[in-house]
Amino acid sequence: MINMIQLKKIDDVHWQIPIGSIPNMHVPGIVIASDKLIEKMKNDRSLEQIAGVATLPGIYKHAIILPDGHEGYLVN
Repeated sequence: MINMIQLKKIDDVHWQIPIGSIPNMHVPGIVIASDKLIEKMKNDRSLEQIAGVATLPGIYKHAIILPDGHEGYLVN
């Protein structure tokens, strides 16, 4: 799903993942990141993960990922 997430630029550091970018999204995703950082996020699973959070039952208003958000770590 990497690079399939739709992004709409709101301003210099705010981006929106609109409802419908992936099935069953209840709220939009809000990404707070510079242009440089958003390019890095497009190459990992950060955007996919925040879109996934937007599908959770009970989520209210929007799901947010901050500039320090990342796809997580692999643990062996």
